[in-house]
Amino acid sequence: MASLIKKCECAEHKAGRTLNLRTADDRKTAERLWGKCQHSWVVRYRLGGHGTKQQEQSYPHDMKRDAEAFILEIKSDKVSGLRRTIDPKAGAVAFADYADKWLTGRVGLSGKSLEIYGGALKNQINPVFGHLRLNAITRQTIKNFVSALIKTGYAPNTIHSAFTVVSAIFGEAVKDKLIPESPCTDIELPSTAQKQEFLVPSWTQIKNLADSMPAQWAAMVWLMAGCGLRVSEAFAVAEGCLMFGGRRLRIHEQVTRKRLLGPLKHREEGDYRDMPLPPFVHAAITAHIETHGTADGYLFQAARGGWIRYDTFRVAFAAAVKAAGLPEDFTPHGLRHAYASMQLAQGIPITDVSRWLGHQDIGITFRTYGHLVDEAWDRALDVMQAAYQTGTAEAAVAAC
Repeated sequence: MASLIKKCECAEHKAGRTLNLRTADDRKTAERLWGKCQHSWVVRYRLGGHGTKQQEQSYPHDMKRDAEAFILEIKSDKVSGLRRTIDPKAGAVAFADYADKWLTGRVGLSGKSLEIYGGALKNQINPVFGHLRLNAITRQTIKNFVSALIKTGYAPNTIHSAFTVVSAIFGEAVKDKLIPESPCTDIELPSTAQKQEFLVPSWTQIKNLADSMPAQWAAMVWLMAGCGLRVSEAFAVAEGCLMFGGRRLRIHEQVTRKRLLGPLKHREEGDYRDMPLPPFVHAAITAHIETHGTADGYLFQAARGGWIRYDTFRVAFAAAVKAAGLPEDFTPHGLRHAYASMQLAQGIPITDVSRWLGHQDIGITFRTYGHLVDEAWDRALDVMQAAYQTGTAEAAVAAC
C-alpha cells in the first residue's frame, strides 16, 4: 500500500553491494544506512489497489516522522475500507491563484457582491496568505489571520465578511479534491454588535427632507421611509410595482453601482419581495408620475437620462439633510432604519418586518433591531396577568 525509501544509492555504496528491499535483512540494512544519509525520504503509494498508478511524496531528511505519519494515514484508510482520493500534490497551488478562479466562477452573484468579495481578497486576505499554497494553510494560519485583522482595527462585520470568503474558497477546494478538509473549522470570530444606535427622524423631519430633495427624486425619500427600501431598490421602482389597487408594493430588481438592472440582494433573477404600501407613499408615487412622468415605466432617472449615479444622489441627499436640520452623518440607509423602528414600535412582529426588509436571515434583524422589541416582555406580563385575573374571577363566580 505504501513504503518509505530513499531513491539515492548511498545505502548500496556503503553496503558494498546491491540491496534487495524485498528481503527483511536487506531492508533493515538499507533503513540503517538511510538514517546516516541526508537525502530526502520518499513515500511510494497507490491511491487504489494494484494496477493503479503509483505516486510519490517527498519529505526532507529531518521530516521522517511526517513521512511515517503519512503512511499510517494511508494504512488507516485501508483498514476502514476507504480509498485515499486526495493527491497531496493537488493542493500545491497558490491561494491567490485559486481564489481568483473561484471568484471568476461565481456566476450567480450580483455585481455588488462580486465587488465586496474582490475587495476582501485584495485588501484583507491575499496580503496575508495569498502567496501560500492551499495545502500549506492550516487552522492556525486562519486563527492568526483573524487575530491580525482584529489587531489592525478592522470592524467585526468586516472580519466576518473576510472569513466568509476564505471559508467559501476552502470549501470549494475540498469539493475539487485539492485538500482533504477545510482549515476554517471552529474558528472563533469577534462578536458583532448586538444592537445599533441610530437616529429615528420625526415625520416632520422626513417631510422636510423630501421637500429639500430635487423634486424629481423626492418620492424616493417616502419609498425608503414608508416601505423600507434600499437606495438601489428605490432607484428601480416602476409603475408595475404597485399591486392590489395600490395597497402593496412588489419589487424584483435594483440598480447596481455600475448603473445596470440586477436581481434583488440575496435573491435570484426573477425573485421578488412584497411589502405593505402606505397610502401616503402611494400618494407620493402618484404625484410623482403626474408631475414628472416615467421612463419605460420606471419612476426615477438621472437629469440627463439613464439610471441615477449613487454619488450624484448622495450629494443631493447630503444637501437635503443639511437643509432639513438632520445630523450631517444621516444617510439614506437611516430612512430604512426609521422604517423598521417605527414598525416595531407599533407592535408589528419582527418576523414580518424582516421579510419586508428583505433580510437574508432573521438573525440580522434581531441583531440590528432586537433592542426595540424589549417591551414585548412587559406586554407578555400584562397579557398573562390579565388572563389570570379574568380566569380566577370567572371561577369564583361559578363557585357561588
